[in-house]
Amino acid sequence: MTESLSLWGKETQHFHLLSPDHVMAAVEGLGKRLTGRIMALNSLENRVYDVELASQSDFGKGFAPANVVVKFYRPGRWCKEQILEEHKFLASLIDFEVPVVAPLEFNGSTLHLHPETNLWFALFPKVLGRLKDELMKDEIDQVGRLIGRIHNIGSTAKFSHRFTLTPKTFVQSSRLELERLRPVDHISFVHYLKLLEQLEMILEPMFAHLELQRIHGDFHRGNIVWTSDGPKAVDFDDCITGPVEQDLWLLFPGQDEDGTKDRERFIDAYKEMTRKDYLRMNLTEPLRTMRMVHFNAWITKRWEDHSFQRMFPQFPTASYWDQQLIDLRVQIGLIQERSGMGFE
Repeated sequence: MTESLSLWGKETQHFHLLSPDHVMAAVEGLGKRLTGRIMALNSLENRVYDVELASQSDFGKGFAPANVVVKFYRPGRWCKEQILEEHKFLASLIDFEVPVVAPLEFNGSTLHLHPETNLWFALFPKVLGRLKDELMKDEIDQVGRLIGRIHNIGSTAKFSHRFTLTPKTFVQSSRLELERLRPVDHISFVHYLKLLEQLEMILEPMFAHLELQRIHGDFHRGNIVWTSDGPKAVDFDDCITGPVEQDLWLLFPGQDEDGTKDRERFIDAYKEMTRKDYLRMNLTEPLRTMRMVHFNAWITKRWEDHSFQRMFPQFPTASYWDQQLIDLRVQIGLIQERSGMGFE
């Protein structure tokens, strides 16, 4: 994967060398005084920091008065216009009192360019809350209604610059990236690429006439913060144009009986807010498979980042791709079976 090092190194060199001094200078440049306390938060894609302010601010109920979260966007992923569309979507949700976390505005803008590193960054209020691994029945209802409200607002306008979730953007583009960068020289990887071509042909007719709109795009439990007032949706970094079903399977991805029951309850609560009686939940396995493929391409493109090498040490090994090939075959079988297509 030497090409990825030469291709991405120049563009991301300041991103990898981002220091606490850079973070402090960025926030102070917006007129905020700091105590000097900075803590890096878990984030592979971007660089995110919890920064303590020297004086308290009124960010509203449910937010820490003396802390902000500073997010530096990875260069080469989203352009300025795409990031601003995310911010505009969040602003519209706030206008309708949907509990989400939106960026703070300084000098008339929510997006800022750090002159020394040439990185785009934004400040968010710090939410006072916690994540939950397990949800009670009433909590399932709450998140169902929450994503329903997000989709209601999402349907009122369109993205002009952000991606659209289709087999072309998630499977074909991923296959082309994998072919170009080739993370491993192994026969299973070659067969995996061939199988992706088959997957594209299977998925194309399923997505041909879907109704698409603005969605969260990555609505899993790690992106829901539970506060004293209930759940808040965070991290719209992956918001895209896509089928609403993408936001309806990931929260309860399990294929067992309990997972199915929780998802059904979640969808019932969702329908209460949206009045969407017809949902194509048979898209669950196609969407799951597309996410799996996109995930592999994502790691490949980020491999020059040492944090990815530490997080996924098995990725460039033959055994990893042996398993990926098996998993892809299983997923294609499930898609064909549940769509009535049969097996080749």
